[in-house]
Amino acid sequence: MTIREAGFAVADWTLFIIAGVAALLIHIDGHIWNDIMDLEIDRHEKSGETGRDRPLVFGWATVDEYRQMSAVIVVVVVILGAFLTTQRMFTPVLIILGLCFAYGYNHPRIALAYHPFTEWYIFPWLVVGVTVTVVYAATGIFSLLAFVLSLLHGLMATCFVVSMMRRDARSDRIGGKCTTSVRYPKLPHSTIYGIVTLLVAVLILFPLAGIIGRIGIAYTLVLTTVILAGITTSIGSGIDQLSTRFLYSHFPDFERDANRLMIQQAGVSVIHAVAISIIVLLVGGIV
Repeated sequence: MTIREAGFAVADWTLFIIAGVAALLIHIDGHIWNDIMDLEIDRHEKSGETGRDRPLVFGWATVDEYRQMSAVIVVVVVILGAFLTTQRMFTPVLIILGLCFAYGYNHPRIALAYHPFTEWYIFPWLVVGVTVTVVYAATGIFSLLAFVLSLLHGLMATCFVVSMMRRDARSDRIGGKCTTSVRYPKLPHSTIYGIVTLLVAVLILFPLAGIIGRIGIAYTLVLTTVILAGITTSIGSGIDQLSTRFLYSHFPDFERDANRLMIQQAGVSVIHAVAISIIVLLVGGIV
């Protein structure tokens, strides 16, 4: 997006990197507070089967140490944001929005993660926020193309998150976390969200064509998204089937099997990011 909007030579890659580091630190800080918030829940999660390390659960770190790390990260983000503001005046707004999303979902005092459907609508906008921020930092432009394409990718990536909630429904229920999958365990959430992603990709074709100015490129981008969204929806339906089986029968390997499918969804999401980047650069006639 940055190269398309400003060209490689014109874009400020130093500001691009600084904005990317700031966004990454906010993301890491969100995970720190998520681990603190979910500490008791994570004690019930089968970390061995899902391949996840739990520093707080395993005793590798303490909550106080996590809080100290968070404080250091916030200070660094403020410093980076202050520098970016000297070059891009709207940077504080973008950083504040990022912190609101991260803390709103992950901080124990707000804990939007403990309410149904929040993962459905928060995570796509996180992807949009990060993409728009780094493009703005590098170009000084609020790119509508970056907004639309990052929204499509955000929906693709959130398919993975919705499936993760399906996998974690047992431990979340035990810990009192009322996610969408806990509140409505019989609904095929992963399949539904995949279909939503497909529909949004189709509906966005003509607006995307208007932004790019070439219907062929827009069609290629949408078709790529639809194909990959179809694949991740198919994988998600497999997770829904495993969840239904787990709901009505003894299924000790549920977390392991669901995690394997989730990793496949994550791989599809990465392929989507690479594919749309290549299309925008090469098919778009940029390089």
